Amino acid sequence: MKNLILLSIVTLLLFPVINAQTVDEILSEHFNVIGQEKLLQTNTFSTKGKIIQGQFEIPFTSYHKRPMYFRSEASFQGMEIVTAFNGENGWAVNPFAGSSDPLPMTAEQIDRMKLQADYDGMLYNYQEKGYQVELTGIESVDDIETYVLKLTRPNGDIINTFIDTENYVILKTSSKMNVQDVDVETESYYSNYKYVNEILSPFSLETKREGQTIMQMTFDEIIYDVDINDSLFVMPELTAPTDSTDVPDSTQTEEIPE
Repeated sequence: MKNLILLSIVTLLLFPVINAQTVDEILSEHFNVIGQEKLLQTNTFSTKGKIIQGQFEIPFTSYHKRPMYFRSEASFQGMEIVTAFNGENGWAVNPFAGSSDPLPMTAEQIDRMKLQADYDGMLYNYQEKGYQVELTGIESVDDIETYVLKLTRPNGDIINTFIDTENYVILKTSSKMNVQDVDVETESYYSNYKYVNEILSPFSLETKREGQTIMQMTFDEIIYDVDINDSLFVMPELTAPTDSTDVPDSTQTEEIPE
């Protein structure tokens, strides 16, 4: 009985804490901390770093340009992996998926790329993007109290963002997405935050599935307002093959790694 009374008291105490902040108030604090206004004043940025998968380290460079241009380049075992997107269409070169030719993205890949290419982040102006965001509670991430914001996309994707209740930075995201008719759940952890040009960004990212680390990313540099030509995002023209059977069917390739 005492335990029930104690639980009721704790619940009553937590309820006003959860509801003391609205979604937009939490996001306002978050944007203020990370320097969103400064980000809005920039038009491009590039990043350099490495991807760590198991014992392998893969150097990469990415390019971002308003409103939704994105390109990443990675080098592994002497082969180049390229992903590019212009806000509407995308293409990729992925020798590990069976082809060294640039291939157009599928509709599903394009839809996912819209999240990665979003220059200002998915939470900024979320309503204009057709997303729904709700505050679902407070949870701990590595013993740090966080607000949990649940974002739902029109296609049914769900992405939970865990924002530190004290420092208002993102510590974690968890997502549930349907990829090729399979529900995929992923967790990403953000750390090593640094200011560059008064804009706060995580320089370390760890991605997990079913509790196991599948990828780590570390950033060596982020540079804003670099010169990025639109031609970087244009899919190269292919030389007409002598035998049509030599051209791989893009619908049969593996999903392009982001």
